[in-house]
Amino acid sequence: MPEGHSLLIDKLWSFYVAANGPATRTIAKVIKELDDDQRDGTANHETVRRTLTAISLPQWQTVEVIFLALCRIADVDPDDEDAGDQWESPRPHRERLHEYWRLAMYGQQDDLPRTRDEKAKQEAVEQRHRPAVADDPWGAAPPSRGSSFADEPPF
Repeated sequence: MPEGHSLLIDKLWSFYVAANGPATRTIAKVIKELDDDQRDGTANHETVRRTLTAISLPQWQTVEVIFLALCRIADVDPDDEDAGDQWESPRPHRERLHEYWRLAMYGQQDDLPRTRDEKAKQEAVEQRHRPAVADDPWGAAPPSRGSSFADEPPF
């Protein structure tokens, strides 16, 4: 089994274990009970079994609904951050699972363009860490032409 496929199944399996190993029919039933706006795909009990046992690699929408059902059964927030490890920073469970699915489906993809959502998140983080102009004594605009300009620093 390719490394990406193994990472995906291991991650999905951890949610299966957290849900106390429910029957595939139970998982399929929970998938049907998910709100329509919460799921883009569906999976029957046989698709769930084939996915969890790494017999097949379905489309992302199918993997995602299996994941969402397992999260519901285990009472886990799918968008809560995982702990990460010494090489990976913490990220939401769903995002990490999607990354592993892409790796399993397409192989290593280090140079993917960032999505608009990723860009917005990065800009929000940068904005929180950017000092305000008022906090920087040298960041103020110079006085207008007619006023006097002090040669002394503002401290």
